[in-house]
Amino acid sequence: MGMGLGFLQVVTDVRFSASRERVRICLGPNGFGDAISREKIRIAVPSKGGILDETKDLLRDIGAELRISNPRQYTAALKGFEDVEVWLQRPPDIARKVRDGTVELGFTGRDLVVEHGGDSNEVVPVHEDLGYGQCRLAVGVPMKWGDITAIGDLSKHVKDNSERPLRVASKYSGQTKKFFAKSGIRNYQIVYMDGALEASTQMGTADCIVDLVSSGVTLRENLLKEIEGGTLLTSTMQLIGNRGSLTRQDERGTRLRILARELMERIEAHNVGSNQCNLIANVQGSSPGDVARRLGAGTDLRGMDGPTISTVIPPRGSDLGMYAVGLIIPKERMYNAVEQLRRIGGSGVCVLPVTYVFEKSSDRWKGFISELGIRDDTEAVL
Repeated sequence: MGMGLGFLQVVTDVRFSASRERVRICLGPNGFGDAISREKIRIAVPSKGGILDETKDLLRDIGAELRISNPRQYTAALKGFEDVEVWLQRPPDIARKVRDGTVELGFTGRDLVVEHGGDSNEVVPVHEDLGYGQCRLAVGVPMKWGDITAIGDLSKHVKDNSERPLRVASKYSGQTKKFFAKSGIRNYQIVYMDGALEASTQMGTADCIVDLVSSGVTLRENLLKEIEGGTLLTSTMQLIGNRGSLTRQDERGTRLRILARELMERIEAHNVGSNQCNLIANVQGSSPGDVARRLGAGTDLRGMDGPTISTVIPPRGSDLGMYAVGLIIPKERMYNAVEQLRRIGGSGVCVLPVTYVFEKSSDRWKGFISELGIRDDTEAVL
C-alpha cells in the first residue's frame, strides 16, 4: 500500500450480545478502532462504593432504576430507557470521558469536573446539585502546627523555611497549583497520592495535604486540622454532559437533548417533592368560599398555588356542609399547618408524601438551553 493512502479504513457491522447495539468500527493502520459510530447514548455512573449506592438510589427515586446484571462487567441499563447504555467508571474517569465525548452524560463530583474537565468548557453541568456527595476540597495541616491557623500563616511558614519545599500530598494537582499561586505559596512540591492521604504526614511522606473533607472526622483522627481560608472549592454530585454532543444539530443530538431534559426535570421534580408533603383534611363550612376565607387566615394554609377544596358527600340525613381540603406545603411547616387546620375546625388530617412536583415549565431547562446557545427542539418532539 502506498504511503499516500494514509490509512486503510475497514468498515464492518458488529452486534454485541451484551448491549444488542449495532456499531460501525473504523480500523486504522494499527488495527485498532479510530472511531465508533454508536446508536445508543452513553451515560457513565460511579463504579463502586457509597457514591454508586447513592446514585442508584437517586435513579430509582426518579423512576430510572439502574440494572446491573453482572457486577463483574462495566455495563448496565436504565429501566425504561432502551436508547441508553450505562457504563460504570471511576469518578475521575467520568469527568475525563464526558470531556472527551466518549460518553455523553455522567454522574460525578464537581471537584472532579473542575480538576479533570479541562479549560475548553466541553463539560457542562446538566444539573449542578443532585443533593448528595457534599464535601469540600481543603488544606489539612498537622495539629502540632499550633501557630498555623490560616492560609496566610502557611504562606509565611513556607517563606520562613525556604531551605526545602513544602511537601503537599494530593491527587488534585491542578487545583492545588492554582490555589497556592493565588495564596502566594511558591516553594512547594506535590506528592501525588491516590488514597489514604491523611496518613502521609505521620508517615513522613508529606508535610500537609489537600484533599476532600466532609465531616472532618477523618482529619481529626489523623491529627490534622483545616485552616481559615484553606478551602479550595465546595463540591456535590452533578449530572454533567458533553457540550459538543449536546449541541449537535442532527437526530442524535435531538435524542440526547430529550434525554438530558427528562433526567433534569425528573431530578428537579423529585428534589422539590421530597421537601414537600400533602395535607388532606375535612373542614366544615357553609360553602367553598367560606372555607377558603378561613384557610386564608392561616399563614401555612395557602399551599403552592392555593388549596384545593372539594365537597364531601355527607352521610344520609345530615345537612352539615363538609369540604375536603388538600394543600402542598414544605415539610418543616407541616405541624404548624396541622395546628392551623385544627383551629378552623379541620378533622381527620392526613399527611402524605409527595414524590414529584413538576412546574408548568422548567426554568432550569430554559437556562440550560440558553447557556448552550441553541434553539430548544425538544418541545416539538415531546
